[in-house]
Amino acid sequence: MKKIGLISDEISSLPPELIKKFKIEVVPVKMNFSEQKTSSPPPGDFLKVYQKLKNSAEKILVITVSRKLSGVFNSALLAKKLFEENWKIFLFDSESAAAGEGLIVIKACELIEQEKEIEEILKELENLKKELTVFAFLKTLSGPTKTGRILLWQKIVFDILKSLGITPYIGIKEGKIKFLGFNTWTKNPLNAIFNQLKQIAKKRKIRVGINYTDNFEFAMKLKEKIEKELKVEVAFCSRLSEIVEKIIGPESLILAYHTS
Repeated sequence: MKKIGLISDEISSLPPELIKKFKIEVVPVKMNFSEQKTSSPPPGDFLKVYQKLKNSAEKILVITVSRKLSGVFNSALLAKKLFEENWKIFLFDSESAAAGEGLIVIKACELIEQEKEIEEILKELENLKKELTVFAFLKTLSGPTKTGRILLWQKIVFDILKSLGITPYIGIKEGKIKFLGFNTWTKNPLNAIFNQLKQIAKKRKIRVGINYTDNFEFAMKLKEKIEKELKVEVAFCSRLSEIVEKIIGPESLILAYHTS
């Protein structure tokens, strides 16, 4: 029996090879496409995975998307209350999403492989959250506005800045989607994203995660440029889960990093 089994949700958008390598249990998240609203997985979905891991893991760690963006954490919590051996289950709110959540999950997997105790893992993940930055480069904010993750005034500001040739950086801070900065010096999105990372990499060693939508070639060029020119580790470069892709729209990219 392994010491700790790991569960995450589909929004973490990790590549299949890492999910298989670390034996991560992934709970799907659905979407009501007619209303453009996300639907949290029912507690029963988490309960099934808890039951599956009951006899193969001494403890179970559940890492979810930010509870300020989704009800996934609450579903996992309710399932824990229904589970007969709920003392085995430890919930962790990533206060992030997509690549940011994915980097936290990968770190947890590595700590589990190092046979760290659950309390030490949770402490290290809390510290990692403080070091985590998530940038989202979106063509439009229509989807996030429809689902209530972006306020209307934020979309209006975004559209005005774009019309002026200014690229706003959207990101996740303290579990919520916020404006993180602006790019005025280039209209080339590859250079804009790379320059942001270059300034950080000059000061400290970092680890990067990348998610993309329908722009695979763009994402791979960015990955190769980061690895070759900055000598920075890219932990994964994978397509976003369907639900996130439907929300943020085409030609979008999410990049997350933390100190390594």
